[in-house]
Amino acid sequence: MGLKTLCLGMFCVIFVSHIYTPLPANIEESWKVMVLDTIAKTCTFMAICFENIGIMRYEEFISMIFHLDYTEPQSDEYVTVTDTTFVDIPVRLYVPKRKSETPRRAVIYIHGGAFCFGSFKQTALDFLNRWTAKTLDAVVIGVDYRLAPQHHFPAQFEDCLTVVKYFLQDKILTKYRVDPTRICISGDSSGGALTAAVTQKALFAEYLGINDFMNTVKFLTSFQEVPPTSDENVTVTETTFNNIPVRVYVPKRKAKTLRRGLFFIHGGGWCLGSAAWFSYDLLSRRTADQLDTVVVSTNYRLAPEYHFPIQFEDVYDALKWFLRQDVLEKYGVDPERVGVSGDSAGGNLAAAVAQELIKDPDVKIKLKTQSLIYPALQTLDMDLPSYRENAQFPILPKSFMVRLWSEYFTTDGSFEKAMLLNQHVPVESSHLFKFTNWSSLLPDKFKKGHVYNTPTYGSSELAKKYPGFLDVRAAPLLADDAQLRGLPLTYIVTCQYDVLRDDGVMYVTRLRNAGVQVTHNHIEDGFHGALSYNGFKTGYRVEKQYFSWLRENL
Repeated sequence: MGLKTLCLGMFCVIFVSHIYTPLPANIEESWKVMVLDTIAKTCTFMAICFENIGIMRYEEFISMIFHLDYTEPQSDEYVTVTDTTFVDIPVRLYVPKRKSETPRRAVIYIHGGAFCFGSFKQTALDFLNRWTAKTLDAVVIGVDYRLAPQHHFPAQFEDCLTVVKYFLQDKILTKYRVDPTRICISGDSSGGALTAAVTQKALFAEYLGINDFMNTVKFLTSFQEVPPTSDENVTVTETTFNNIPVRVYVPKRKAKTLRRGLFFIHGGGWCLGSAAWFSYDLLSRRTADQLDTVVVSTNYRLAPEYHFPIQFEDVYDALKWFLRQDVLEKYGVDPERVGVSGDSAGGNLAAAVAQELIKDPDVKIKLKTQSLIYPALQTLDMDLPSYRENAQFPILPKSFMVRLWSEYFTTDGSFEKAMLLNQHVPVESSHLFKFTNWSSLLPDKFKKGHVYNTPTYGSSELAKKYPGFLDVRAAPLLADDAQLRGLPLTYIVTCQYDVLRDDGVMYVTRLRNAGVQVTHNHIEDGFHGALSYNGFKTGYRVEKQYFSWLRENL
């Protein structure tokens, strides 16, 4: 008798013996549950029998049963399905075929199987992931992992964590056009356990007192970093300016005259980011090559280990070093053509150091330009029209922006809560609201019928404990007109779908009122971080306009 015939015969006998297992009366469609239960019990019983008589091991038999249900990656009219690997871990990708004007959601799905069986190839899971991708217009990643008994804990956990960290890289999210603020991880049974473990690694460590949330996010995003690699057009090196790590990009082609110099400050909410991030490395490389410019991309110490004014001081010290005559000569930079630039929190720091340089008698070489790309500029009012309209918008929702602001000054959660409620400014600082009163500083098209709310004042104790949030070096919009006069040619990018939109728009108004020459580039279809997402047409357009302005004015 052949093995297949033996298996079939045993299956039928055992199936019949189990089919009458009673179930509770309130089970919906109990006959279906009965069939599934009987199949599971039959396969389990046969696996035990085969192991006891020495035909095959229990796990081998169950794995064989699971393999009968595996499917190949088949695309259809709605979803493109492919099998690939993320850092040598097998994954199955489901990408919707319909065009999307905005970044998509993403779901990372980890299959069950008691850590010993299963795969994303199972028919039911393939159907679920395909349906998820189609219905939710989401990129879905089905994850496989090494299985017991060949591999034991923590191999399964490490494989899943590796896939998650790889997928969270900026260049991978850009490749698949995924919104980094709309990523979900999911799983069933043992896959649910792995999902919980991976999630805890990123989130719950803070609640348990093991690690700060930002430290965990910093660790995960560190996988976006790339080494300083020169190419045929640009020489890339890492060094320090006044003990601050910087990455320097110098065009390889011979220069007939002294070059422009651009000091670039990365974003990341004062907590995240690096000059080595893929997106910043690519931007600096393109800037150097296309504008024949020496680019200095600076790092700075980050929260939560370091709070204001450390970030400001690091950037200011590095910029002052770059503005030394001997340093400019070393890199062949024209001292009359040096600019500062930055995006988001980097735009905040760029604006702050530009203001500080005006009154610094030790700095003889002044900036020609400042370029502020969707900058964060004020800490007083978290109820601007842009915060109201984009409170839940992808990339930078209000809650995350407030978290970043609060981490800049302290890890005290009470400050974050007060800021989120817009009740953090004490009455004795009420005079500062004139610098951020959007009812008078925003053009009508940005007000859109919003009503200005009179500030609700907060605790004086918070302001005494964390006075940095009222410091002009942290909130450049709080500078008076006398401080703004004398600032260099200014370029400000704002995006319609960005909680920080009105910060930049109000700064445009304030600078123009103070007599500063400003070019305001408002991106109607733009969102926060657009310049870093070159996979989108908006990102390419912002970069092209940014380069055009620098080429003409720097």
